[in-house]
Amino acid sequence: MPDVGFRKWLNLDYAVMRAGHAVVKMPLGPDTRNVRHVAHGGIVDALIDIAMGTAASGGNYDTRLKTVVTLEMKVNYLAPARGDMLIATADTVREGSRTAVVRCDVVTDRGELCATGLGTFIARHPHPNDPGQCRGDAEEA
Repeated sequence: MPDVGFRKWLNLDYAVMRAGHAVVKMPLGPDTRNVRHVAHGGIVDALIDIAMGTAASGGNYDTRLKTVVTLEMKVNYLAPARGDMLIATADTVREGSRTAVVRCDVVTDRGELCATGLGTFIARHPHPNDPGQCRGDAEEA
């Protein structure tokens, strides 16, 4: 199942996806910048959340090893996110049987560290209302 909705709109590039580590890139355009022409903080936050969730789950919708959801997260904005691309690198700090703590750094295509985040994710059991792909079923017709 490819990215849908908001994640599709972000035009993400999952450069690296494996259990405990992810690198997710996002181009910056007019719709993702604020009036100062830097990435809006909410866009940076979303990128961090997605990169950390990708590391915690071992992949995106198509490749994940387990389904996780965000329990909590904290973001520190360190510098304006200027440039044409943001690169988020997320790594699991510690993983238990149900939860994982993940950290993430975001750099611009100019090499400047602009944000860092820390989050807690919990493995989620499939729900009957989930689309088939989210339950691990065969492709829905």
